[in-house]
Amino acid sequence: MNRYDKDMMHERELIYDAKGQLHKADKAYKKGDKEKKQEMIHDRELIYDAKTDIHKEDVEKHGYDASAHKVNKHSRKNIS
Repeated sequence: MNRYDKDMMHERELIYDAKGQLHKADKAYKKGDKEKKQEMIHDRELIYDAKTDIHKEDVEKHGYDASAHKVNKHSRKNIS
């Protein structure tokens, strides 16, 4: 497994963990624990940062925006 794959796996684990924490904080917030709102905001920021890091690593590895390539590839299929 190369460095790219390890980094991507780590970022996905961070997203998974943050989503779990966000879900728990959301449940507590809905039950009336208003202090959990800051924790929810922080967890959303962690998820956003991890997704941004994954995107940057994709661009570095492939040399282009891989997500835009997928969209263009699929849109060409729909036009034909």
